[in-house]
Amino acid sequence: MARGDIKYLESRSSQGGRGGRLYNVAAGTPIYAGEPVQLRALGATVVEPALNNMFAVGTDYCVGIAATDSTNSASAAGSVLVIPLNSEDTLLVNPDVPASWATQSAYDALVGKRVLMKNSVTVTVTPASGVYTLLASDSANNSYVVQALDVSRYPGKVAVALRKSASNLN
Repeated sequence: MARGDIKYLESRSSQGGRGGRLYNVAAGTPIYAGEPVQLRALGATVVEPALNNMFAVGTDYCVGIAATDSTNSASAAGSVLVIPLNSEDTLLVNPDVPASWATQSAYDALVGKRVLMKNSVTVTVTPASGVYTLLASDSANNSYVVQALDVSRYPGKVAVALRKSASNLN
């Protein structure tokens, strides 16, 4: 995952600052700062790096964006500091197919659509081995909603917000 693939455009959270929460991580795949983090089921005791085409509403739950690299190894559990993500946050992400979003009219036609975020590798196993991008297909089970954006001010970016039903805290 290329650090910086996902950036905060704005946050209207009433919680104040963007403090992180500590989560347990099982032995195995590490989580790198800047990666989306998920729970595979509500009530799960460990988080993991978000898988490809994240998040399906009601299936995978977004915890947030990793603020640190996880401390787990291949044989020992660890932890990771995660900045919570909720529906009041707007993220900037690169589109998977830039031509689908290249003009203001093309972009505006996708505002309000429910889309998925894609990781170019199934699970990130080394830093910078995958790239996070946004798909343009709308589906009722997709977790991000495209927000309005001036493409001349943010060329090559898409603004999205996480749906409440995709968060582990709702």
